[in-house]
Amino acid sequence: MSPSDGEGAAMTLELTPGTTCVANGRVIQIDGADSLTHMRVRDVATGAVSSVAIARIEALPKTAAASSFEGIPAAEWKRCCDLAKDLTPLNSRTTVARSELEKLAKRHGISVRQLQRSRATFRKDPRASALARSPGGRPLGLNQLDPEVDALIKHVIAKHYLRRERPSKEYVVVRARSLARRLKLKPPSRSAVLTRIAREDGYQADRARLGCKAAKQRWEARTGKLEAERPLDLLEIDHTPADVLVLSDDRLTVIGRPWVTVAIDVATRCVMGMYISMDPPSAVSVSLCVEHTVLPKPENEGDPGIWPMYGKPKKILVDNGKDFRSMALQRGCQDHGIDLAWRPVRTPHYGAHIERLIGTLMQIAHLLPGTTFSNIRDKGDYDSAGKARLTLDEFRQWMTQKVCRTYHTRRHSSLGVPPLVAWERGLQDEQGQMVPPALPAAPLKFRMDFLPYVMRPVRRTGITFGASRYWHPDLSPLIRQDEVMVRYDPRSPGAVWVRRPDGMLVTAPAIAGRAVGEPGSRRALDAEAQARMDAMTDEGFEKTDQIEAAAQAQTRQARHPSRRPRTQRSSPRSAAASAAAVNPTDLSALPAKTPSARAPIPVEEWT
Repeated sequence: MSPSDGEGAAMTLELTPGTTCVANGRVIQIDGADSLTHMRVRDVATGAVSSVAIARIEALPKTAAASSFEGIPAAEWKRCCDLAKDLTPLNSRTTVARSELEKLAKRHGISVRQLQRSRATFRKDPRASALARSPGGRPLGLNQLDPEVDALIKHVIAKHYLRRERPSKEYVVVRARSLARRLKLKPPSRSAVLTRIAREDGYQADRARLGCKAAKQRWEARTGKLEAERPLDLLEIDHTPADVLVLSDDRLTVIGRPWVTVAIDVATRCVMGMYISMDPPSAVSVSLCVEHTVLPKPENEGDPGIWPMYGKPKKILVDNGKDFRSMALQRGCQDHGIDLAWRPVRTPHYGAHIERLIGTLMQIAHLLPGTTFSNIRDKGDYDSAGKARLTLDEFRQWMTQKVCRTYHTRRHSSLGVPPLVAWERGLQDEQGQMVPPALPAAPLKFRMDFLPYVMRPVRRTGITFGASRYWHPDLSPLIRQDEVMVRYDPRSPGAVWVRRPDGMLVTAPAIAGRAVGEPGSRRALDAEAQARMDAMTDEGFEKTDQIEAAAQAQTRQARHPSRRPRTQRSSPRSAAASAAAVNPTDLSALPAKTPSARAPIPVEEWT
């Protein structure tokens, strides 16, 4: 290993039992010495024990820490989540019985030693992503499956396995080998076909083979009765369009009804988070609402104590909208130990708390000028657009005050006390002492995991996004590289965040464009300005046509002196004037065509 591969000077590789390294392209762990030239090793991925020459052993390459869960493959991520769920109860125990470890290791298909190493890692960093295994290199001499054969197997699985008739796996193996022979390809082995069938195992495969209902019964959680005894045990999140019209910042245009995304704590009925935007519901609005829920509220900076609720929930219940099923939201919740669950279809009672909260907030919004009311009958002839007075930012401030100083302070019919009092009582221990919720250890890391992102290249001029440019000197190594994941906050366009391959998080401030207050250049022309531009363009064509016609006339006379009239010599100035008198755009000067006679053809006479 060269010194450049490490973080310091030259490094050595200690061949002691338990050391993880690489041999023949596979990640191994040393068990002991077989001889002076060979070591007894164990394959980390398969658990197979073998003897490897010392000359073949190399240090494990330094890779970036698994700081972001986006790069973990789906199968490995599922394994990490299942293992983390079983290891969580063991974190509080100092010793675990050998029989219990063997049972747990057998369930996950690993050895007891591998389970102990995973448990030690999880105790230091109790996140699912900490259990991700580093991908091993390709073993030397491995014959990879022909891409055409691989595509053939996938085609056979999709056509003959994922069907309601439920063919057997052996039937799929026979079909795949038969099709390969007919296409003059090498028939795949039985294990190759079965491996790819196993990769299809999941909700989508069961839906194709068993039907939608059976697949949901097998793969979707059945939470049963909603129970939440303490704050942050269960949250519900949903969207609604506000029953009010808002104005643009210049107060001259009605821009429509804003969307409100809210999160409610079921145990205390407190509004834990809220995000208001003109954009329709999306994964962005959900993620920002989750971020606003978990972290201390920024509203407290200007008005201390107005919104004291914060904390990481144990479970979040949402509906089945596409915006609640984004990969970023699911993995963000899984990585931070939040159980994200979806309501069963056609069971609206599972979302009764959030639906009731939305109804309450919209009734409060009906007091605003510009309200649209709940329906056409209630609205009557009320001019909502003409009565609108609030901008989007003012509506956010108004809703914050109504939530914190009206809804939270009024007695709730189901609790018997105001939600704020229920929150304060729920955080008290048996001695009556207040125990505030735990804060995320790395608030910025948590925020980054839930912020939306786009893929952008890093150029010498910086990162271009949202009609603005962003730059930081630490982005220099990424110039002319592949596109990077750029995290952004729609509420604050002053900076974006990029995580480099070495794990370093770079905050790139805006250096140009709308984000720094420069006027936007993409403004549509009004009809009057467009007509003026068109008139100038037409006049330009007329002038250039006249110049071309005069140039042609003068050039023709200069190259052929014999064509000049003998009776009267014309100067170049007079020729240009005569040529300019002919307007090439004047169609009335052209000879009219008649159906009975053809226009005469001019013929030059040579002397």
